[in-house]
Amino acid sequence: MTPFHRSLPPPHTTLGSALFALALGCSGNDSAPTDTDPNPTCNAEPFSFTITDETNYAFTNTVDVAMTTLKDATDLTFDWSALTHDFFGRTLDPLADINMVMISLWEQTPEELEASIARDQLDRSEGEGAIMTYPDGSFTSQNLLSFGVLGNPLPDADEIWSRFDTSHPDFEYPQDQYTFLITANTGTTAGKDSRMLALFNLDPASTNTELSLTDESAVLDFTVDLERATPIVVPAGQPSLTIDWGEMTVNSIGNEYLPSQITEAVVAHFSTSSLAELEEQFVNLEELADGWWSGEIASGTSVDLATLGDANGTFPGIDENGTWLVALFCTIGCNNPAPWSITILSACD
Repeated sequence: MTPFHRSLPPPHTTLGSALFALALGCSGNDSAPTDTDPNPTCNAEPFSFTITDETNYAFTNTVDVAMTTLKDATDLTFDWSALTHDFFGRTLDPLADINMVMISLWEQTPEELEASIARDQLDRSEGEGAIMTYPDGSFTSQNLLSFGVLGNPLPDADEIWSRFDTSHPDFEYPQDQYTFLITANTGTTAGKDSRMLALFNLDPASTNTELSLTDESAVLDFTVDLERATPIVVPAGQPSLTIDWGEMTVNSIGNEYLPSQITEAVVAHFSTSSLAELEEQFVNLEELADGWWSGEIASGTSVDLATLGDANGTFPGIDENGTWLVALFCTIGCNNPAPWSITILSACD
């Protein structure tokens, strides 16, 4: 296991799902053989295997999110120009890579919200609205009154003040019970590909009218354990390998594994890297990979790996060289960007 310390946005965040607008094995059957199976038979076609909690890796984390107090009843400024890296320490261009900035309000204290983000358990029922702005590559800051809802201007600015002016007659959000969350996202799909976040609340006594997102706005400490996963033995050189995750019960961070929430599958090959080395470079797996075949999962609890591809074609099957992984991701409505499961594949003849 290798510990890491990186900046975090929430991660592919559930925040977006709170959009209610401020404006208002080898045998060829379903059992999963492991590399301890005696004399595995790997010539069955088509070949399928079912992953279980025992074949999964583990990902543990804590997150420290910056908290700021801003002046209420003010056309606040939100700036993300200082961002150079995202949650996993990957490089980020604030002009080119940030396509949506969202502000949401939650019925949680900063400590509770921070814990919910770390556990990937933001409850949308505790959200009280969200507004967005959509950078087009020409700006890296925006004032509060220029935010809107799903690309549309706010029909009534008074709705903003009912959340941002503590003296407004309709203000119902005591700042010791509610917290604002701002996220900077790549792409414009709410609930997907957040890159950085911060928390804030309001106080009429504050003189602070600007919040700047930086690489240190949220800091993630995490530990990756790939070596705990029991490998799956599969035929070498056979692309048509069907992975089924319908029997998974717990994901890598210990939450319930909801099979229908898997939206992306990846097969990765590392010709010279060991599992221990991949733990140390976990934030850069795609860049390190000698092969990276991916595909979206529209529905169901299984996928034929032969349907995954890259710029050069489809997945060709594994061989006996290096390390082969299958990663399954929840990319929509999930706080944590780490794969829900990673399965180690081992080749047999």
